[in-house]
Amino acid sequence: MQAARILTLAAVATATVALAADIAEAGEQACAAGTLGISRTIEVDTTGGPWFGAPKGDPKFLQPKEVVLTFDDGPSPANTRKILAALAKECTTATFFVVGEMVAVHPEVIKEIAEQGHTIGTHTWSHPNLARRDIDDVKHEVEATFNAAQKASPTPIAPFFRYPYLSSSDVTEDYMKSRNIGQFAVDIDSQDWRVRSAKPVVARVMAGLKARGRGIILMHDIHRSTADAVPQLLAQLKAGGYQVVQLKPKEKVDLIADVTPPEKPAHTQRARKRSKAAAGKTQRKMALRTRKPAA
Repeated sequence: MQAARILTLAAVATATVALAADIAEAGEQACAAGTLGISRTIEVDTTGGPWFGAPKGDPKFLQPKEVVLTFDDGPSPANTRKILAALAKECTTATFFVVGEMVAVHPEVIKEIAEQGHTIGTHTWSHPNLARRDIDDVKHEVEATFNAAQKASPTPIAPFFRYPYLSSSDVTEDYMKSRNIGQFAVDIDSQDWRVRSAKPVVARVMAGLKARGRGIILMHDIHRSTADAVPQLLAQLKAGGYQVVQLKPKEKVDLIADVTPPEKPAHTQRARKRSKAAAGKTQRKMALRTRKPAA
């Protein structure tokens, strides 16, 4: 049974790659009638580390009814691939802000994202709050992730970056400016991490668009509920007359090749072990509570 499931998932992934590859290969050719497609591609100049998205970005960066789809924290094979399939079906694209630890485990998914014509930015190596880190930590978190993503990708990685928790400092912002890395914020936050079903994700995004009229949308491709929501969201965007804009960098990221991933402090490792043990204990308690009494 398990072997059959694995084969089925592999077949789905292969079909998704093939479908999206056809779209990418088509280049400037028109998408099929009735698909959402891409309204235009913006070549983004990241010289000087500019901001994109509220509150520091230019509010006129996008035109009315234009949206940019973005996903943080991945790649997560099953969920990311389901999102890729939905995007391919609608002949449209997104920007994926990837986490280095996830890239290191799933480099093949980065390859698929790139081959399917999407833009890849980064989101640190281990998802810390960079506003609380010194410049050396910032450098390792940022540069090691760019290196890992570029190693996995057959196409150039964009010098695009989004801060975990949307939290930056003068130190981090000055660093991004010195490295000509675009700093991405958010206009519409799906808050998909708060829920476990697709409906509220779609509802929150559409409500945000109704209020703002345009914007950079934040979602996370590590959540199954988000993967379930994307086909519904794309359908509602299309029905509402919204247009997807693709972001491409004017210049590729300038890698610093000798930067290694950050070392995890011992206290962080201990905390993660305690958290894992506590989670296992909770699961065992729940299992005992739900166990049916003997007949």
